[in-house]
Amino acid sequence: MTEPRNTLPAATADGAPLALDQATRDRLEAAIGDSLAPATRRAYRAAWSAWVAWADQVGTDAMPARPDALAAFLASRAEGGASMATLRMATAAIGKAHELAGEANPCADRIVKTAMQGLARQAADAGATARQARALDAEAVATIRGAYNGEADTLPGALTVAICSVMAEAGLRRSEAAALRWCDLEPAGDGSARLTVHRSKTDQLGDGAVVALTSQAVADLDRLASLAGTGWGTDAPVFGLSDRQIARRIAAAAKRAGLGDGFSGHSGRVGMAKRMTRNGAPAAAVMRQGRWSTVRMVARYTRNENAGEALKYL
Repeated sequence: MTEPRNTLPAATADGAPLALDQATRDRLEAAIGDSLAPATRRAYRAAWSAWVAWADQVGTDAMPARPDALAAFLASRAEGGASMATLRMATAAIGKAHELAGEANPCADRIVKTAMQGLARQAADAGATARQARALDAEAVATIRGAYNGEADTLPGALTVAICSVMAEAGLRRSEAAALRWCDLEPAGDGSARLTVHRSKTDQLGDGAVVALTSQAVADLDRLASLAGTGWGTDAPVFGLSDRQIARRIAAAAKRAGLGDGFSGHSGRVGMAKRMTRNGAPAAAVMRQGRWSTVRMVARYTRNENAGEALKYL
């Protein structure tokens, strides 16, 4: 079976045919497709393909899916070493595929929910925890800056330092960093700057958010702009790299600086949250800088720092 196409209803709820011209139908089809971010669509496509292959192998329909078959698929993936994050992605993808095809979501069935709860408990009992990227905090960035001190006036060195500096302060996702343009940056009178994130994982409608950069990050960006022959206010990309290239550059920079493994394109967000929390920032301020809608992720990233508060009273 193939991945279901985004389909529109052919009739209204009362059975009357929809009077839509082709241009309108095409626009609506595209709108449904664009309701998911490109990265999410890629992840869903991979998860859907895995489900289809398993369903074909055991002789069951992938669409519409039987809840008991889906529960067995999830158990099989877990047995094969899949993490809970992978299983949750699978249920989200399969559920979305059924929704777009106008079918009932099998993931909402009790047997699938019960299976997921049991698999989560088994994973916890086995000691499986979500791996968190190592924090690209102020100390890590300073160490990387020192490691590249001899190349500070070369374009590759300045680019690496600016990536680490900006992502550690603005808490950018790697996709946001890849999309950043010089016109998204605005210097402030005190030497700091404001960075506009036009669209992100949690802002698919493009309402935008503004975050702050310190004078140190501004200095790193000034050096990069000078060496790249561009400048603030232009429409040129700031880093000129893909999101994956940015993640690889952070990991390589951390290794070169002697910080070890575990750094990724998500390290800046972790580092920003920990840095602000250590400096006494309220959760609301951390949430604004990281564009989080709930405090849950802030608490997850800063749990070690929060646990340290007990030392004041022990």
